[in-house]
Amino acid sequence: MSQPLRIIAEADQSVSTILSERVLIPVSCDHCKQDTDISLETLKTSSAIMCEHCYAVRPFGHTELQVIRSLLNRSGYRVNG
Repeated sequence: MSQPLRIIAEADQSVSTILSERVLIPVSCDHCKQDTDISLETLKTSSAIMCEHCYAVRPFGHTELQVIRSLLNRSGYRVNG
């Protein structure tokens, strides 16, 4: 998998990391409370996610994806795509 690239903004000297949509992020299962790693690309294209531990399926909405992207942006990450 490709490595994140660092970019530097000259105006305020803040540093951001560009993330590929293939980066896996942990999503906690509402049923068994275990984390399942799912790519941002999968979250973007699928309306449901399945736990790899208990196989519970739950809907995953556009609003949740926007919240994740917003939190990543606040943490200094920029999602590529």
